[in-house]
Amino acid sequence: MIATARPLVIKAGGKEIVPDGPLPEFVRRVAALVRTGRPIVIVHGGGDEVTERAGALGLPTEKRAGQRITSAPMLEIVLEVLGGRVNARLVGALGVAGVAAVGVSGLSDRLLLVRPAGSPPGSLGFVGEPVRVRPSVLSSLLGRGFVPVVAPLGADASGQAYNVNADLAAGAIARALRADLFLVTDVPGVLAADGHILRTLTVARARELVAEGVARDGMVPKLEAAERALTPGSASWIGDLPALGGDPPTGGTRILPGARPPAPAALGRLARTRGT
Repeated sequence: MIATARPLVIKAGGKEIVPDGPLPEFVRRVAALVRTGRPIVIVHGGGDEVTERAGALGLPTEKRAGQRITSAPMLEIVLEVLGGRVNARLVGALGVAGVAAVGVSGLSDRLLLVRPAGSPPGSLGFVGEPVRVRPSVLSSLLGRGFVPVVAPLGADASGQAYNVNADLAAGAIARALRADLFLVTDVPGVLAADGHILRTLTVARARELVAEGVARDGMVPKLEAAERALTPGSASWIGDLPALGGDPPTGGTRILPGARPPAPAALGRLARTRGT
């Protein structure tokens, strides 16, 4: 099978892929999209499970401005949980549903090249922000009909592994593939100040919502990732799991162009927002 349609990158947070949560529904919706012939890439989170595992090992979780400070011992836990347990669970569940999925990470074929995040850079430990994407491993898998399932990890120029914000990873991958992006979250879309769902949102207005404090916490990296993913002809959505149905999605918030995406250096802003 040669993938010719525009790919869709789906970012699933940890809540969508826990065994006793909505994992079966997530897998069902992905399988339905795969049957339409749309090439799919999944990028997953799993921060709650990292916190749980760290606690079981007696390692406290510390965050700064919403970002997990990732020491060397914490990085080992991130690699174990995200690169191992969570990734394998999702690949297995997709396989049971008849989806030919292959687990990879941002370390695979140097998919995600990163630099230290934080202000100043490196102040968060082994937390990285993507500066370059090498999508050849994903393109190869998509061209053979597989669904790559990507753990949000990356490496710097020396090969040192880093923990990466999953929204940021998904946005960077979508841009490199010139793909559409759907960021699954636990709210039905981006909300206005009065609580109603904004069905469409320009990049310029999204930035205003962040500046006004209407969009905050975990929504900030989602909006920035959605913006960074936009390329000519592509689309970005933010919404809950029910909004993922249909191709194109019929629910959630669609992010529209309206301002030029920031230069890659501006991605450093994400170092001050929520991470895995």
